[in-house]
Amino acid sequence: MRSILLIATSLLMACSQAWALDLPKVPEISGLTKGSVLDKINKSLSDQQVKDGQFEFKTGKAQFAAGNAKRISGLLKILTGNSKMLSNIPNLHVSAEGHTDADGSADSNQKLSEARAKTVCAALKAKGMKLPCTPSGVGSSKPIVSPEKTAADKQKNRRVLVQLAK
Repeated sequence: MRSILLIATSLLMACSQAWALDLPKVPEISGLTKGSVLDKINKSLSDQQVKDGQFEFKTGKAQFAAGNAKRISGLLKILTGNSKMLSNIPNLHVSAEGHTDADGSADSNQKLSEARAKTVCAALKAKGMKLPCTPSGVGSSKPIVSPEKTAADKQKNRRVLVQLAK
């Protein structure tokens, strides 16, 4: 029985090597692009937000702290730079999703995250963005860092994510 199993395994291995040799080569696809236009622009928006850092607000408020102008202009540059491609996508809008740290009640964090998302939408509109902007807030329900042990952890969780959506 053992010798039959060894012979069958040997035959299978020999055949699979022969089959592998007969398979056509897969063409090189490095020149092809992956993902939709929307995916690529959202990746650019994400990269820009990482590069410029998160929006900063006054403590416990929806008012911008100093230093957010570069964040708004960076996002607008991507959105306006791709406006021709975006004009072909029906029902396209900008989504601004606000997040807070875990300090405070769930209700106050929900309201604060929504208000901060509205502030970002208003700032993008004020600087010339033509697309509709839909603000939403999730409070502290989707943390990046949990548990929050340091001030840096809390800062990572306080954010407004800007993306395109249909």
